[in-house]
Amino acid sequence: MIRPVRKQMPATVLVVEDDRSVVVALREALQPHGVTLESAEDASTAKRLLDENGYCGLILDLVLERGGNGFDVLDHLGKANIDVPTIVVTAKLPEYVREMLDATRVKLVFPKPVDARLLATVIVALCATTS
Repeated sequence: MIRPVRKQMPATVLVVEDDRSVVVALREALQPHGVTLESAEDASTAKRLLDENGYCGLILDLVLERGGNGFDVLDHLGKANIDVPTIVVTAKLPEYVREMLDATRVKLVFPKPVDARLLATVIVALCATTS
């Protein structure tokens, strides 16, 4: 099946995170680098945005307070055959959960709290290599 072409956005990253302070800090850290940030607070919004748009990277919290979780988003990526490099940022990640992450999709895992400037540096490099 041929998948419809999604809109390609130059240097745009999707952040799936329900903590607004993390999103704001990351947006501020990315602004000087010309990387646009879109955000989703729940899995269903994230899946819709991933279907509609192209991203150079995905920052994904596994535990979301509102509908769904990060694993729902990862599952959707696989089922919809969407290839986007993913960085997982989460407060809790037991070893057995880490083993469930697809190493071909999940490039890095950062424990929370993570410095927004460090994460922005990784995103800038990731977007430069995927564009």
